[in-house]
Amino acid sequence: MTSTPPPAHEGAAATPQRLSLIAVVARNLAIGRDNGLLWHLPEDLRHFRATTRGCAVIMGRRTWESLPAAFRPLPGRHNLVLTRDHGFVAPGASIVHSLEEAIAAAGGGEVFVIGGAELYRQALPLAQRLVLTEVAADADGDAFFPPVAADEWQEIGRQEGSRSEPAFDFVSYQRIADAR
Repeated sequence: MTSTPPPAHEGAAATPQRLSLIAVVARNLAIGRDNGLLWHLPEDLRHFRATTRGCAVIMGRRTWESLPAAFRPLPGRHNLVLTRDHGFVAPGASIVHSLEEAIAAAGGGEVFVIGGAELYRQALPLAQRLVLTEVAADADGDAFFPPVAADEWQEIGRQEGSRSEPAFDFVSYQRIADAR
């Protein structure tokens, strides 16, 4: 039931795996509405592409379905789609049925969880890094990023993004080793 393209990093020496979450997050933690993104931010799309290229990406079925057909699977990445539906087909992607199965199928190197809300909630306790586009506005969303405990994460990088509406920054966080 799995159509698996070789991971972009196949053949490379195995490296320790790092699980990262990448998302665009409003101040009130909103990430989406009606199975879509809240904003169209070309600068963020370029950042997402550059950050995840060559890595495995794990997404839920609805996130897969929300991608424009021309971008399914996301090029230059090993796409893993997590679904409870054992009959689901996602051409060019690997189908998995649990987060643990997705992580195992991803192989070594950095693995990115790219949504949706339920998958972020499941993956946050396992993540070592957060790569967030922090939007300086609240949003009327129906999907939310899980709350992040400030005492478990350290900001390790911040790059100013657009100052137009909405203003946003690219921010990376590393899990504090003793926080788990």
